Amino acid sequence: MPDGAVVPIEAAATDLDLRPLKGKVEGKNTGKNVLVRSLSGIGQAGAMLVGQGSLNQPLSESDLMRERVSNNVGEAGDEEVSRLAITQHIVVTISADTPIYVVLEQSPKSNQVSQQPDARSVARSNSANVEQLRQLLQLQQELNQPSASNQPQ
Repeated sequence: MPDGAVVPIEAAATDLDLRPLKGKVEGKNTGKNVLVRSLSGIGQAGAMLVGQGSLNQPLSESDLMRERVSNNVGEAGDEEVSRLAITQHIVVTISADTPIYVVLEQSPKSNQVSQQPDARSVARSNSANVEQLRQLLQLQQELNQPSASNQPQ
């Protein structure tokens, strides 16, 4: 806003053919996710193999300790992967000359009683939004086509 106020909005954007936008995706934590999973797997395998005696030896307390350390490393890795998934902030950057449709979704007023919509009403509203986008696209195509009466003869 011009006065510096921040207004949260909810919106969806598509290209002119109503397909998802294609651009540079950032914020998925893919590299960190792969690194955490790899190190977790290496840590689990290392904990099980380090100090391993002969397979002919009976089960000992150190075997149980290695298994417990291996499980702890795996659980810590799983927790970190879950944290990365929760804290990801995906941003798609597209070039400035890309034409797009932006559909703003009206959120309920804060002073009204909030009601939980059922799945059927959500599906109907989503299909209504898609239908409105298709109608707008068709109208734009009709306006962009030169009419037969305007052509010189």
